[in-house]
Amino acid sequence: MTLTVQFETMLSMVLMGIWIGMAVDTYSRFIHEKRKWHWLHFLNDLMFWLVQALLVFYVLLHVNHAEIRFYIFIALICGYAAYRALFERIYKKILEWMVSAVTSLFRFVYRLLNSLIVMPIKWLIMLISAILLYVLNILRKIIMVLFMILFSPFKWVGRLIWRFIPKQKWYNLKEKYSKLAGFFISAKNKVSNWKGKKK
Repeated sequence: MTLTVQFETMLSMVLMGIWIGMAVDTYSRFIHEKRKWHWLHFLNDLMFWLVQALLVFYVLLHVNHAEIRFYIFIALICGYAAYRALFERIYKKILEWMVSAVTSLFRFVYRLLNSLIVMPIKWLIMLISAILLYVLNILRKIIMVLFMILFSPFKWVGRLIWRFIPKQKWYNLKEKYSKLAGFFISAKNKVSNWKGKKK
């Protein structure tokens, strides 16, 4: 291994140490929760460090064909220490600024879509529903009026026949009709009371 390759390897590992420090802070900011132990936390940590190890191996593969030397670990530690000493505060501030910017952008897009798409659709649905209810109410009233007009002649004829029935001869018929009418009225009242109690 030439001195140039060794120097490139050292520099790459220092940069990877800085990258690992940034990745740890990013991981802690977004994923890692400081709660009691859970198997998901262990799985997340395992996947995180596995990805970091693969990245380091990938860089080594391109720099020195993945030849492992003791100074590689020293360089990683030095890079990590340099990040903690020099770049940690700056990176955390930049990270928080980026999180705030992305959150603000997301809220703006959400409010914009809500104002331009969701609310108009909601008001349109409410308007259509109100129009349909109004039309149905008008149709119901028209049907009731037509029903009354169609059955009014039968009602008038029935009242006329009822007046001409002799009281003595057809007394039993009137009494039966009155009982039947009373039965239907009583049934209607019971149904109305039952519906009222159910509500």
